[in-house]
Amino acid sequence: GQEDIIRSVIQRHDTLATMPTGAGKSLCYQLPALHLDGMTLVVSPLIALMKDQADKLLAAGINCTLINSTLNARDQRQALKRIASGETSIVFVTPERLAQPAFMELLGGKVRQRIGLVVVDEAHCVSQWGHDFRPAFLDIANAVKVLGQPPVLALTATATQRVLDDIVRSLGLREPDLIRTGTLRDNLRYRVVQVSAAGG
Repeated sequence: GQEDIIRSVIQRHDTLATMPTGAGKSLCYQLPALHLDGMTLVVSPLIALMKDQADKLLAAGINCTLINSTLNARDQRQALKRIASGETSIVFVTPERLAQPAFMELLGGKVRQRIGLVVVDEAHCVSQWGHDFRPAFLDIANAVKVLGQPPVLALTATATQRVLDDIVRSLGLREPDLIRTGTLRDNLRYRVVQVSAAGG
């Protein structure tokens, strides 16, 4: 399913993709980020996941910047400077960061390299029906408008049809390509073992 998602993103279509955990969702934005004009903005609710992805990209020699509440003031200033100068190709942020006017002003006006793609990781969080709902996710659609409506890639592991419909509506996706790879994984097995309690 990665090829279909990457092809859709490269063609600059809004894309909503469901792939099981561990199936390689990150590659679906990392590869296009190296080929699309502009910076790729990755919105993620999980700071630990964000750091893990950024560390792997940096280890592979891909320039990326992470900005979240764990950075001290000095590191945050340096991160904002890298973003403003356009010297980074992928920027990881939390949804709450997009609600900060100063940050949106930076992205909307001062960045030398325009935003070419917005990625919403763990996209089920935008849905009021999702168990990880966070109000800040509702600001993403407005942030995309402020940024000139670059294409959006929304990624999640699983979602019901109701949640998928809510993601499309909440993010304001425009006729998105919907790519569902299923949830089956060859490396996982379910087994039921009957055990009996010891008599007493």
